[in-house]
Amino acid sequence: MEKREKVLLGLVAATALAAGITLLSGPSRPTVASAPVTAAGLDDVVRDMERAKLTPELTYRLSVLTQNATLDPFYGRVSAIAQDNASQGGDEMVYSGYMKIGNKLFAVIDGIEYACGDRLADGNYVLSAIEKNAVLLERTDSANGRKYTKRIPLVEDDADKIRVRVVKQR
Repeated sequence: MEKREKVLLGLVAATALAAGITLLSGPSRPTVASAPVTAAGLDDVVRDMERAKLTPELTYRLSVLTQNATLDPFYGRVSAIAQDNASQGGDEMVYSGYMKIGNKLFAVIDGIEYACGDRLADGNYVLSAIEKNAVLLERTDSANGRKYTKRIPLVEDDADKIRVRVVKQR
């Protein structure tokens, strides 16, 4: 064994030893069980927040954050939509929207609500991602075990759109 191999093995052993010590030593401070917040505790928190001295900079930051807060479940999310090249004749399914209940998203496909991971009623597809403008479905080919993805775009109903007609008066 060459000298550089011995040095590398020594570094690996030292790293493993340090990781083991860190893992087995436990947390640096004991965890304290927090009591549930009661109505009186909530009042205390609100009162403490009102008494807190915030700098003008922090006040500005908080006001900007509250003004720009969004309830959009897709805000800041990276799109994971891909197209299935193997299934070209796939316009039979209709993605008509999504809904958020609590922290869970549901896509409405052919009038049925599905969450990520649910198997669709018509076929071998599993819902893998829900986006604003499309859903991503996956299926595994039983013959060769290859996974295929299919992108279903959002179909908006024309009846939901507001039509405005401007008429000039003379």
